[in-house]
Amino acid sequence: MTLLSIIERNPLIFVGGLLLGLIVFFELGLLIGRHRRKIIGEGADEGATLVVGSVLSLLAFVLALNLSNATSRQETRMNSGLEEVNAIGTALMQAEAVGGAQAGPITEDLKAYLALRYRFIRAEPHSAELAEVTAATDQLQARIWTSLEQRVAESPTPPVTSLMNALNNAFDATTRVRLAMGYKLPAQLVLLLLVMSILGGATVGYQFGLTNRKGQLAGIVLSILWSTIVTAIIDIGSGRIWTFRTDARAYVWAMEGFDIADQPVVTDSVRPANP
Repeated sequence: MTLLSIIERNPLIFVGGLLLGLIVFFELGLLIGRHRRKIIGEGADEGATLVVGSVLSLLAFVLALNLSNATSRQETRMNSGLEEVNAIGTALMQAEAVGGAQAGPITEDLKAYLALRYRFIRAEPHSAELAEVTAATDQLQARIWTSLEQRVAESPTPPVTSLMNALNNAFDATTRVRLAMGYKLPAQLVLLLLVMSILGGATVGYQFGLTNRKGQLAGIVLSILWSTIVTAIIDIGSGRIWTFRTDARAYVWAMEGFDIADQPVVTDSVRPANP
């Protein structure tokens, strides 16, 4: 198991490591600042003040960049989920209307499909349920499409063609949700945020030492707040990594509207394909 995998499975390791790094570099900057003060005396160090201001301004920019990216990805996940729910709902209503021997099985499979997609959104990261739901989704897509092919062969009417398009749109929407949920903030952005955070803590400590201020407690409080903010940004920006979860109310509303209970995973091993 790689270090990245360990961090993904244990957010406290990430928070603790970041907090420790911020405190250590704050104290290091404090020592350097005090040493610098002994050299230059009571006189102001305008160059240091300029550098500290520049570093903190750059840190604010990097924070805003990551926060914007994180909120954008969260909005994308919610919109993708809503599109998937609407697409499945449209296919469900059309399946009920086309009639034929396959209408019932397609309708029941679509209801099970919607329940599976809800479980996919709510599944915990790195869980066995996530892999099971993904495999069951693939099997259910194949079974639904097989039933549709039989219906098209029997009656290639415009309503059946419309159902084919609706199912295709629903499956495409599922792919978009999978992509959105699998997204994680780029490692380069995360690394940039972490490096700038460490440098920011060091420069704040340096400024405290240069002005001979007692700032250990303030530095610890600032480090705790900053670690919390950085962790929250990474968590929100990633589809499924730590504790933040994508809003699944649209799935719940659709399941209530179609009178669908949260169902167990359906696979070919427990349910035969439609004849």
